[in-house]
Amino acid sequence: MSVKIISNNKKRIKLEVIIDLDNENFLQMEDLIMDKVNELGQTLTKQALNNLEIKETVIAIKEQKLYAKEVKKNIKHHMEK
Repeated sequence: MSVKIISNNKKRIKLEVIIDLDNENFLQMEDLIMDKVNELGQTLTKQALNNLEIKETVIAIKEQKLYAKEVKKNIKHHMEK
């Protein structure tokens, strides 16, 4: 049971997903499928964010400020003085 990146060229990503469906309990199998779909989404999102060439972006979630990896934390928001 794994998610593997086969290729990534910034415009297209190819993944391989392997899920064992040999469980006799359908609810456990359904949970396993949902977990793998979530892992697949997280892998795609992480690669998409890594492919972006963002230099000065600040994302505010509640009271926490998140910065692109190339941005220093001493950057002030355009509304701050």
